[in-house]
Amino acid sequence: MERQERFENMPKWEKMDKDMLANIFKKLDMVDVIMGASRVCITWFLASHNKTIWNTIKLNDFDSIVLDNSSNPHLQDNNNARKHLYNLKEILIEINKFSRAAPVDFFFNVNTNVLVEDLEIISNGFPNIRKLALRIQKIQNLNSFASSFSKWKNLQTLIITKITKDGDLNHELKAIAENCKNLTTIKVAYALDQELANIIVGKLPNLKSLSFRSTSVSVEAVKSLIIGLHNLKSLNLSHCVFTKRCNNGMMLATVGISPEDKSTILSIQKLETFKLCCSECTICGDVWNHPLNPQYHSNIGYKQWETDEMKEFEF
Repeated sequence: MERQERFENMPKWEKMDKDMLANIFKKLDMVDVIMGASRVCITWFLASHNKTIWNTIKLNDFDSIVLDNSSNPHLQDNNNARKHLYNLKEILIEINKFSRAAPVDFFFNVNTNVLVEDLEIISNGFPNIRKLALRIQKIQNLNSFASSFSKWKNLQTLIITKITKDGDLNHELKAIAENCKNLTTIKVAYALDQELANIIVGKLPNLKSLSFRSTSVSVEAVKSLIIGLHNLKSLNLSHCVFTKRCNNGMMLATVGISPEDKSTILSIQKLETFKLCCSECTICGDVWNHPLNPQYHSNIGYKQWETDEMKEFEF
C-alpha cells in the first residue's frame, strides 16, 4: 500500500517542468522532437517550442529522412517499410514552425544533397543564421541560390562541399561571397585550383580563417591565397593532396607537402595559425584511399565533415 502511494505521488511526465523538458529535448535528434516528443501531450508540445532547443539545428539523423532526389522528386512515405521516414522538405517546414526564426547554427549531414528549394525554406524561415554547413549538388538556378544567401546578412562561418561529376564550385562561391559580406570563416571541402583561389582572393578579401582540410590543393593556388588574403590569420591544409605542374608539363600529386614546397610556403606566410601534416601523418592514410595514386578520394563522408584542427569549423 505504501509503495503504491509513493508511486502515485511521483510526478508524471506530462506534468514535468517545461524548462526541464526542453533540456531533455535538446539531447534528442531534431526529427525525434518534431515527429515524436512534440506529439505526446500538450505539455510536451509546448515545451518543444522552447527557443533554446532550436538555436542549433543539426540534421544528423540520416536514417529518418528521405533525401530530396531530383531524379525522383515525388519520393514519399507511401509504404509500410518506410513508415518512419520523412521527406527532407517536410522536416525543414516543420522546423520552421517550431523554431520561429531562432536558429543561428544550421548543420546538414554530409550525405544530404541540399537543393535550391531547401535553401529557400531555411533562408526565409531562419534569417539569423551565423554558421552553416551544407553539401550542394549542381545548381540549376543560380539566381535563386544567390537570393537565398542574400537573406543571411549575419552569416560568418560556412562549411561547404559540392558533389558533382562535372563543373566546379566557382559560381556558387562567387554568389555566396557577393551576398554575405560578413563571411570571414570558410571551410571548403572541394579541390583548390588557381581559378578558385582567384575567386576567394577577389571576392572574399576579409577572410580571417580558411580550411581546405582533406582535399586536393594546388601549390601555386595556396601561394596565391597566402599572398592575396591580407586579413587571413589561420589556414588549415592538413591531410591534403598537393598538386603541382612539373617542367615537362605533367601534373604531380603527393599526399602531404614536399619539403621544398613546404619551405617555400613557410617563407612567404605570416599567419598566426598554419596547419600542415607531419611527414608520417597517420590520419592521411585513413583519409585517402589510394596514397600511391592520389586523386580526390577523401573519406570526408565518413568522419571528416564535422572535424577540423581549427575549432571554429567543428560542429
